[in-house]
Amino acid sequence: PKGMEERKERVVKAKEEVMAKSERPREVRDTRSLFSAELVCSSITRPKAGVEFVHVVLVDNSGSNRAIAQHLKQSSGYLTAGLNSLDPKSQVAFIYFSDHCDAHNIMQDVDFVSPDKEGDSILVSTISNISDANGGDAPEAIECALKRACELDFGDARRRRLYLITDVVGHGMGMSDDGGCPDQQDWRKSLKKVAKTYDTFEVIGCGDDRTTGDLQKQFLSPERVALDLIDLSEIRETKHRQAITGNALLFLIARHSGPQAVQMFLSALYEKWLSDPIFRGDTDRRAKETIRRFLKYIDLPDDKLANMESEIFAE
Repeated sequence: PKGMEERKERVVKAKEEVMAKSERPREVRDTRSLFSAELVCSSITRPKAGVEFVHVVLVDNSGSNRAIAQHLKQSSGYLTAGLNSLDPKSQVAFIYFSDHCDAHNIMQDVDFVSPDKEGDSILVSTISNISDANGGDAPEAIECALKRACELDFGDARRRRLYLITDVVGHGMGMSDDGGCPDQQDWRKSLKKVAKTYDTFEVIGCGDDRTTGDLQKQFLSPERVALDLIDLSEIRETKHRQAITGNALLFLIARHSGPQAVQMFLSALYEKWLSDPIFRGDTDRRAKETIRRFLKYIDLPDDKLANMESEIFAE
C-alpha cells in the first residue's frame, strides 16, 4: 500500500540521519501560557456526565522515584495527546502518592480531565501545585493509595482501568526497613477492592532493583503477571527508564483498544525516537529493543507478533 511505502521511506531517512545527530537534553515544554490558577483541580470529584471510560493513574511521588515522577509531570502534554489519539472519549485522573510521614502530601490529586486542550491546561495547572514528597521507610503507602482509588465517584463510567507506577511495593509486601502501615490497611484487602472496582489493573515497575521487581508480582494474580506487570528494572539508566515509563502507560491504554491500536502507537513511537535520538548512533537499536519489550505484553500468536514487529520497523 502507498501509506506503507511512504512510511518505509520516512523510516529509512530517519535511520540515515540518526548518526549525524548529537545527543542533547530533552526539550521541556513551555507551559506558561497554559497555566491558570482558576483551572487548578486538586481534588478528584467525578467524571463529566456521559463519560463511560475512565483511566486512574497512581504515580509514586516519593524521593526514590522523583526522577520518574518529575518526568511524568513534565510530559503531561504528551500523555494527553496520546490519550486523545487512543481513547478520546475517556477521562483520566491522577493520584500522586508517597508515604504516611508526608502528612497532607501523602496523596495529591488531579481531577478527571478529558484529553483535549482544556484538559491539558487543567493538568498543567494542577500538576504545578503538586509538591515533591520524601517517603519514609522503604515501602510507600500503596496499600492506602489502592484503597483510595476504589473509593472515587465514577459517575456514569462503567469501564474503569487502574494503573500503578512505582519503584517499590506497599507495606507488608516484603521490603526491608518496613515500618508497617499506621492505618493498619492490609495490601491484600486493597487488591480485593481493586478487583471488584476496576475492569483492569496494570503495574509499571519503574525502579532499577530486580529484587523489588519480583516483589511487585504480588500485585497481580499469577496468571496476569506476565502480561500486566511491565518490569523495567533490567534497564539501568534512569534516563532510559524515564523515556519508557510514560510510553508504557500509553502502550497499556493502546492495548485495551486492540492490536491495531497497539501497532499504530508503537509505529509512531518508533518514528518519534528515530527523529529525536537521545542515544545518538545507538538509538535505532535501543528503540527496537524497547519496542520488542512492549511486544512481549501482547497476547497474540508468535506469527502475528512477528508480522506486527516487521511492520512497525518498516522492514
